[in-house]
Amino acid sequence: MSRTPRLIPPDLTKRLHGLRLALACLSLLVCIPCAFAQPTPSSLARAKVVAYSSGTAFAVLDATDKLRRIKLTGVDAPERKQRFAAEARALASQWLGSASIEIAVDATDKEQRIHGRVTVNGNDIGLVLIEAGLAWCDPTDEGHLPPAIRAAYRQGCEQARSQRRGLWQEANPTPPWEYRKLPQFDPLPGAGKTSSRSCKQIGYETVQCDDGTRYRSVGNQVLGSDGSLYSKRGNTLSGDDGTHYTQRGATIYGSDGTVCRARGRQIDCF
Repeated sequence: MSRTPRLIPPDLTKRLHGLRLALACLSLLVCIPCAFAQPTPSSLARAKVVAYSSGTAFAVLDATDKLRRIKLTGVDAPERKQRFAAEARALASQWLGSASIEIAVDATDKEQRIHGRVTVNGNDIGLVLIEAGLAWCDPTDEGHLPPAIRAAYRQGCEQARSQRRGLWQEANPTPPWEYRKLPQFDPLPGAGKTSSRSCKQIGYETVQCDDGTRYRSVGNQVLGSDGSLYSKRGNTLSGDDGTHYTQRGATIYGSDGTVCRARGRQIDCF
């Protein structure tokens, strides 16, 4: 039975004040050099992590309580459906914790996602993940790293690979930027299936599903109480892992095989 997407499609938001589809997985748009603008500001001080998409992608509230999406520059952790994804998120959470952090900004991309580095007690979190074998060196944005740090990341990747740490225990692990390219197919509209999950509006821009998870719409983003984070554009909601959901009338089709139908304040997914 398919897992239920997490989302609040724009058209349904008008009708249900923040209806969401809960997504099964999440991750980041593949970055290309031409997609980046000059970084502004050069750093973010007193930022607090509020949600994780992966070990190297998370959302923070800055000093003004503005929500910002962060991706560690030059590092890419496994997507949620890949092996070692949970271990990478756990290690990142262990280091970042709930305290305020400072982010050195390397670039911002066309989606206004910040690519930066975080150091905790003198430890570069990107390098910590790499050396543990829980992240790849990411060729899509490593050009924004200072040369010395880029060299340290590459050395860390080679050592983790040679010592078969973490994800390198597999002979040929799939990098997340390749995993995101794997084709996804929309299913037929779930005929003959029993609803696997239901969600209901409980307040303005907030819904709750039958497993107790809540989802709240904030501008063009959706935050889940389970740590999930999604961005909205037009009739489509996208997870950071490339999974997306598209609304057609009162039906929402997920690229993970989920189909959801809205009836008043209720939405049922199959």
